[in-house]
Amino acid sequence: MSEQVLIGIDAGTTTVKAAAYTMDGKQMAVARQPILVLRETEGTSEIDMDQMWEAVADCLRAIAGDIDPSAVAGIGVCGQGDGLWALDEDFQPVRPAILWNDARASAAVTQWAQDGTSDRISRYCRTANWPGTAGSTLRWVKDNEPENFARIKHIMFAKDWIVWKLTGQIGTDFSDATIPFLDLQAREYAPEVFAELGLPDMTDLLPPCHGAQTVAGPLVADLGLPNVPVARGTLDLAAMMTGVGLSATGDMCLILGTTAVLSYIVPPEPFDAPPLAATVHHPITCDWIRVLAPQTGASAFDWFAALHPISFGGADAGEIAAKINDAARDVPAGANGVLFLPFLTGERAPFVAPDAAGSFHGLRVSTTKADLARAVMEGTGYSLRHCLSASGAPAPERVVLTGGGARNPLWCQIVADILGVQILANASEDHGLWGAALLGGAAAGLCDPLDTPRDEAFDTYTPDHQAHASYSRHFETYLHAINANRTIWTAMRTPT
Repeated sequence: MSEQVLIGIDAGTTTVKAAAYTMDGKQMAVARQPILVLRETEGTSEIDMDQMWEAVADCLRAIAGDIDPSAVAGIGVCGQGDGLWALDEDFQPVRPAILWNDARASAAVTQWAQDGTSDRISRYCRTANWPGTAGSTLRWVKDNEPENFARIKHIMFAKDWIVWKLTGQIGTDFSDATIPFLDLQAREYAPEVFAELGLPDMTDLLPPCHGAQTVAGPLVADLGLPNVPVARGTLDLAAMMTGVGLSATGDMCLILGTTAVLSYIVPPEPFDAPPLAATVHHPITCDWIRVLAPQTGASAFDWFAALHPISFGGADAGEIAAKINDAARDVPAGANGVLFLPFLTGERAPFVAPDAAGSFHGLRVSTTKADLARAVMEGTGYSLRHCLSASGAPAPERVVLTGGGARNPLWCQIVADILGVQILANASEDHGLWGAALLGGAAAGLCDPLDTPRDEAFDTYTPDHQAHASYSRHFETYLHAINANRTIWTAMRTPT
């Protein structure tokens, strides 16, 4: 008899992936498909929901062809959060999904921040509102697409759409359900949030909440796999934390992916003041996860590298990145006086500013490309430090870092020096997949997702105390630059 196999699915923003694992976490097969993000106008970010499902189905069929499908025992799903994934009465997409990074609701969000609406909402979901939340996007559809708004009968999230296609069952988990409609303290939807956003009470259109490891239903889609249990699934960052074994109060994780994410686990607590961060219910336990997710992460480095394919040289993106690192490695902390604000697509943490823009400061005739490259990496590090300091969380002795940026040793060391904490980095791309697979195993009654470690090596980056002291001074300049630029951002976005 073949060894039991778990399958994890990750419904991402630009790529969907699926992988098969042995029970001890060894990856047996993996498949991925790109997803086209629709950006028809400035600020628009959408995905064709049917295309995403077909991409997932193609991945699962490929997995089934690479393993003994009869050995599959459970399936779990994780996915991007927020946005609007709406179905009509026939369970068909009302329109393309509006994604978490869509900016069309920016004007409304700015107004809600000014008139106190966002603060009042945060009493329930403990989250600072931004344009890409389900509430903001839903209000945008009501105001701009009333016919589509009237057709909405089910409101869900990315992984819920995939689970529906896999099982025919509607539902969500507490992590995805949190923002912005869940009353975290009561663990139930709050009609008051709809009222604050100028929406009718639509709580009956929201999916019922379950633990992420509970059974959504058996697999019914024809994909060459047996009718095994499919877990309800969870938010991608929660799956990543599960995949790297972080589940205790105080555990902290940095994801240096396309965007950066700082997340840490806290116990439930009474409302004190409007938060600077997002909060999501832990997918399995009764704890919460504080999430500060700046808009820009590794995408800032990618943006900079794309500007310099000729000046730095290189046959492909990897070689260009390596040459940039070689140049930036000899630049001292502080990039010879150059400061980069990494707000290339606005900002949402630790402050919400849809109008924020990226910029270099301190350019002189002596400034080099290497200085600029170093400043870009430092700018992301400052953003993460800003998140950590604004969160009020005690600085841990060590932080687990994952995502594409973990493959860049120079960048990892810069982040360690800026934060002043030890970084344990692992660049594996499958932590979310493995975390999702563990949920599938739990749904099948085969494992405890909170206590199923796998053998992984982590690179350790210890902060240099001298560099940290220097970065602490530069970080103060970074904060001053943000405050000084606010009026500029407003002026540049104000119609003439």
